[in-house]
Amino acid sequence: MRMKRQSYSKENNKSTTYILTRLTDDEDDMGGSKNSLLSELSDDSDKCFNNKRRGILYTLIGAFFSATASVAIKISEEVVPVAQVLWFKFIVMFVLVSGSLIIRREQIHSDGKLLVLFVRSCFENVAMSLVLFAVMFLPVGEATVVMFFSMSLFMVLMAAIFLKEPITWKIYVALVLGMCGVFLLANPEEIIFDRSFSKFKLYGLAAGVGHGIFRASSSIIIRKIGSAIESQVVIFYHSVYGLTIFSLIIVGGYITGFLTKNENLSSMFFVRVTDSLLLAICISIGILMFCCQSFATKGTQICDSSIVATVRNFSIVFGFVYQVLVFGEVPNVFAIIGTLLIMAAIGLIISDK
Repeated sequence: MRMKRQSYSKENNKSTTYILTRLTDDEDDMGGSKNSLLSELSDDSDKCFNNKRRGILYTLIGAFFSATASVAIKISEEVVPVAQVLWFKFIVMFVLVSGSLIIRREQIHSDGKLLVLFVRSCFENVAMSLVLFAVMFLPVGEATVVMFFSMSLFMVLMAAIFLKEPITWKIYVALVLGMCGVFLLANPEEIIFDRSFSKFKLYGLAAGVGHGIFRASSSIIIRKIGSAIESQVVIFYHSVYGLTIFSLIIVGGYITGFLTKNENLSSMFFVRVTDSLLLAICISIGILMFCCQSFATKGTQICDSSIVATVRNFSIVFGFVYQVLVFGEVPNVFAIIGTLLIMAAIGLIISDK
């Protein structure tokens, strides 16, 4: 009986030791899993922060090319019709993006989103057409102010409504600073005290606001698609759709003018460009817009819409720089203060992790 008790005690001690060992191992495994999870969360956080910084950089570069293209458009539109300028743009974009896809051996697939890409292209084409009318009736700096102010406002609203994107207090403060800067850049002294707005200025303001609505809608679609489709593929479909649409517009307008024997109507859609410098400017618009689309699309895909919308306001600064250097229009004190506020808004966004 005594031997049986000793045997039972030994077996019980072995079982207890085994259980304690398993519990210790399980705690070690749980600790390892916890450390692994924390490590993964840290890596994800760093990745998101790096994506945000890259998105801000891409958006800033896109804003620079957008402002530069606006200057080229302002120069060319005095001679070349709006539809023809956009036609040149899409030809150059199609050649460049096709070459890029061939070199990178990228497959042109849409993942069943052809209709979405078509709608996005229509929004983008309308927005680009309104750019031409905005810079036609307004100075480059003022047109840029109206367009990017409207785009930022509607883009943030649409992102909050349709994408449910969170907006931190720093983004709210940056938006307020950016809006104040935009208001100062628009020359509030003239808005408040000089109420004699011309009809053409109203056309320019309406075109700028319309551009903001359609460009914001296009950006929200890109954000919704995300990285499922490569940015170069998105631009490829945009160039194909745009080239098709404006080719039909030009042919239709030219044929209508020919049948009605109205040369003025035909010249509103297509003119023969014989000046080599003007032709080079038209081609440069396509190159600049291709660069703008490439960087802006990539930035929108990897960065929140509210951040992209605010950073794009930096195009206003570039627009006023070009206004001084190219057209000789010196900004007043309001424009200088507004530029500083926009730069402060950009810095606040970059610091928001």
